[in-house]
Amino acid sequence: MIEIIIKYHYQLALELDVIMIEVLLFLMVVILMKLLFATRNMFILLLAFTSFAFANQFENPYQGSIVVDGQNDKALKVLALQQVLIKVSGNTQINDLKESKLLITKAQSLLSQFGYRTYKETRYFVAVFDKRKINQALIDMQQPIWGDTRPTTLMWLINEDNSGRKIVSDNMINSGLNIELSQAVQKQQQTRGIRFQFPLMDLDDSEALSIADISGRFYDQIGLASQRYDIRHFSTAYLKKTSTDNWSLQWSLVYSDPQTEQNRVLISEKSSGNKASILQDMSNKIADYYAGQYAILQIEGDKISQTVYVNGISSLQQLTKLENLFSDILAISSYEIVSVDVMQIKINVKLNGGINSFENALAVQTNLQRDSTKSEEFHFNWRH
Repeated sequence: MIEIIIKYHYQLALELDVIMIEVLLFLMVVILMKLLFATRNMFILLLAFTSFAFANQFENPYQGSIVVDGQNDKALKVLALQQVLIKVSGNTQINDLKESKLLITKAQSLLSQFGYRTYKETRYFVAVFDKRKINQALIDMQQPIWGDTRPTTLMWLINEDNSGRKIVSDNMINSGLNIELSQAVQKQQQTRGIRFQFPLMDLDDSEALSIADISGRFYDQIGLASQRYDIRHFSTAYLKKTSTDNWSLQWSLVYSDPQTEQNRVLISEKSSGNKASILQDMSNKIADYYAGQYAILQIEGDKISQTVYVNGISSLQQLTKLENLFSDILAISSYEIVSVDVMQIKINVKLNGGINSFENALAVQTNLQRDSTKSEEFHFNWRH
């Protein structure tokens, strides 16, 4: 009887040990899976943040991106803030102001986040500054604020050197086939917060345009070829090597009206000199033009009011998108939807700046198209 009891307890102990081992193994697998999942998520998050940081280096004017070249953290934060002040104000001389020099000493208190990122084998210091604090500082300095209304410029650029003449494509810029040109373009985009898009130069573009069309500035033909990109501002530029260290550049900035398909030349210039410097000069003048159109100098006292009418809103989703659009326009201090019906939305707005800045901001919204059947201003059709 005792022997049977001993054998029973021994067998039970063995079974319990097996169960315990199985439980422990199961728990280890669960923990390992959680660790792997967490690590994977952290890795994906890191990649996503890195991609986000560089995808938004042109779209977010409150982000500074500085090439790391031996500077310490403090110096990099100052350089990033100086870059942001230029981008947000649109004023290239802003850092010479006494108020700006005082503000730069407080760079740390204006930061939202910062870190180091490597992009295309170049190490950057990336800093995002507090939008509210930067805007308030500019208001205190009586400087304009250039927000998110930053038109993309479609760049039809001919590059002529010893190897021949080529229309510069998106692939040539992004793959670094022309390093000097790529670096010059990227630097100006980071410094001024504007974006240049280059054509694909695929079969469609090649059939639509030739080098002669661009060099001859046949704007109607270029405007038609640009429509596929849904960009309202395009630039034609002819960059030609004239000697070992000298280049000539003839360029223009053109606005293509989506309703009338008429093209209006905004700037047209010629220059010569070092390749990087003349490209920088062109970029600065394009950025200066946009800043003059879309930067807002906030006015004291009563706000100007304006009524806007929008036709074609047929769903709650579209109405929400319209509200988001109005919320993001810096020229608008506040707005109120007065009436909504199947035919028309009526909106009263109060403006931060003048009426021209507001009108310019609405003109570049791709979802709004001016209603040509109305003689009054501020009547729009919703574009899906």
